[in-house]
Amino acid sequence: MNKNNNVISLDQNGENYYRQGIKKRQQNNKKEAMQLLKKAYDKNPSNPDYLSEYVYVMTENGLGNEAEHMIINEYVKDDYDVSYFHILSEINILRHDANKAFLYGVSYASQTGDEDYRDQLEDMFDVEIEDEDELKKEAERIIGQQIFQHLFMNARVDESLDYLNTLSYDIQIESEFRNLKAMAYLFLNKFDEARALLEELLEDDQTDMHALSHMTLLHYHTNDDAKYESYLKKLEVVEPLDDDSRFKVGLVLNFLQKYEQSYKLLLPLYKKKRLMNFQLLHALSFASFHIDKVEESKIYWNQMQNFHPIDEEFSPWKKDEARDRILSLESQYLNDDDQHKRLLGLYLISKVRPKDAIIGLSIWDRIEEMDDYEKLYVTYLFQGLKLARLGRMHLGLELLSDKGYGDSDTLLMWIDVFHDLYQVHKEFDDVESFVAAALYLHPQGRKLTKKHLVETFNVTTYRLNKAIDKLKQI
Repeated sequence: MNKNNNVISLDQNGENYYRQGIKKRQQNNKKEAMQLLKKAYDKNPSNPDYLSEYVYVMTENGLGNEAEHMIINEYVKDDYDVSYFHILSEINILRHDANKAFLYGVSYASQTGDEDYRDQLEDMFDVEIEDEDELKKEAERIIGQQIFQHLFMNARVDESLDYLNTLSYDIQIESEFRNLKAMAYLFLNKFDEARALLEELLEDDQTDMHALSHMTLLHYHTNDDAKYESYLKKLEVVEPLDDDSRFKVGLVLNFLQKYEQSYKLLLPLYKKKRLMNFQLLHALSFASFHIDKVEESKIYWNQMQNFHPIDEEFSPWKKDEARDRILSLESQYLNDDDQHKRLLGLYLISKVRPKDAIIGLSIWDRIEEMDDYEKLYVTYLFQGLKLARLGRMHLGLELLSDKGYGDSDTLLMWIDVFHDLYQVHKEFDDVESFVAAALYLHPQGRKLTKKHLVETFNVTTYRLNKAIDKLKQI
């Protein structure tokens, strides 16, 4: 008999893990401390002590970027609670990034009135402040850039735009922040808003490389070919004067698949190690891959994981394999005279990952030539259009694939059976039973029992027999 049944474990709320973790950290056993503090945090993520100690020891274990990103997420989630700036200041002290540590700390102290912390920072970094207002503005500027980039690069574009609107008016009207806002509008397909901002920026300064870059993207997305080509030529021939402009133009050229020019602009920044971030490494990985520097591309990709881990399926080499697979399926199926084979080809293409590998391929020219029924299926597959008839056919294909019957002959058999069935019974919802029945009647050389099909597709014997009878009558 367990005598401890009535004892409430301290581990239920993480307190025991927290105490052990603090002890290990004091003993300079940083790896064990991190493991224990993670357990404490996982038990009770809302405990501020667990969170702060966990991110500090993460930083001490070389995971400062991850720690910083974690706190920025909490800052945004907690409605921009400035108390997180204290933690970000401490993280950057541990990382020996004096500028960010001081600016986060100053912003925290000025907004909370914590003069003791402000005094500690001034003593620690041995600084004398000449212009208090300019210091606060610089803090808001640097912090604003970082938090925007964090949200934007994590596909939280709506939130990044909302965040910009919380900054003081003086900061919002600076050209850099208007450019950031224009970039967010672009990625949200708010082209009119983006155009208005960019025209203002270029009227103020026609050499603004950020605005030129964003305007090039705008013309690209709105299919204004003449203006796109004109702006692209400007980007390709103008040598950016500073690192920040070089970075922006390099990213845009990378997006537009001008990989050689992009590589030439971005590689010097990488070598300087000053602008090391996710965007730079991601762009260099793609640029180097497409100019046949495959091993170099993999180095950048692996380094990028320290900033924001991404599955290898999104790497340039996997995307290249995916494109080859899509073009192979196009050749195999989409030019066939049999419409059902073309539908199968579209389904198989939709299963290729990453899904965005299809963007920009010649396959879209072939799709434009297809009939309306097939185009509807494309819209269903790639844009989420709700369709009853094709939706049922697709559900059957998914069931077969999920249950291990995803070979092309079996999938094509289902498409054939489905359309024959639909001619007679237009309204039916029991797709599972009809898929199982189709397999039973057309086993493709397999030995399939009713018992196996009932268990596999989670249907009753009655429903299966009823579906078999209906298919036999077609």
